[in-house]
Amino acid sequence: MTNHNLTNDIMNRVILIMLPVLFLFSCVKNNTLPRVETITKGSKWNLEIGSSPKEIYSQLQLLGKENLFNSVAIVSRTPYSKPENIQDLINFYNTITLQSNAGVIDRVLIQLVQDKVSSIESGGGMLDSVSKWPQNVPEKDAIKVNDQTDELYQKLLDIYQIPEYSNYQIILPDKPLDKPYDMDMANYDEWAFEFTQNINAVTTGDNSVRLYFENNKLVKIKNEYSEHQVVH
Repeated sequence: MTNHNLTNDIMNRVILIMLPVLFLFSCVKNNTLPRVETITKGSKWNLEIGSSPKEIYSQLQLLGKENLFNSVAIVSRTPYSKPENIQDLINFYNTITLQSNAGVIDRVLIQLVQDKVSSIESGGGMLDSVSKWPQNVPEKDAIKVNDQTDELYQKLLDIYQIPEYSNYQIILPDKPLDKPYDMDMANYDEWAFEFTQNINAVTTGDNSVRLYFENNKLVKIKNEYSEHQVVH
């Protein structure tokens, strides 16, 4: 065999040996976790590119029931400065937080169930359960457990006339999917949610999803997928 043929034979053997290794490397690379997927056409799950925020919200309500998650975050939602800003929003949420923006942290967390106040917690870093808020106003003017949401709103209007509380910010939580659509959600171009799926008896698949809107249409879905072992 000539040197030229010998060289070709060696090269062919090397290629044959390397092909399975390259194929294996390709498979490992494509399955590296976490894996990021970006969708700009068609759909992901039942979320349709091109849908309006209200349509996407309805689709999320169904997806949440199927995959056992119950809220969607409105990314970079800004706090509200006065009760009038949330007059039409209260009934779409099950919690509101009032927080002082002046130096020392002081906040109150108001839980709502079936359109009335179910609990009140106040404090700084740690919250304590209280029967009314604020403590230093007449009983009839304070927000109390069992107040209807209409009463709550009217009392907030009065409380915000008191200089001590006039600078409190109003913060809404992640949007609960068991409540109707909130039109204010359309003013924000990015939503987020997470859910977990069972892959097998010892592995879960975790999805961290961002939804991007432009001109009141869903234009992109970005999902970061990872897997974790279940510890029994």
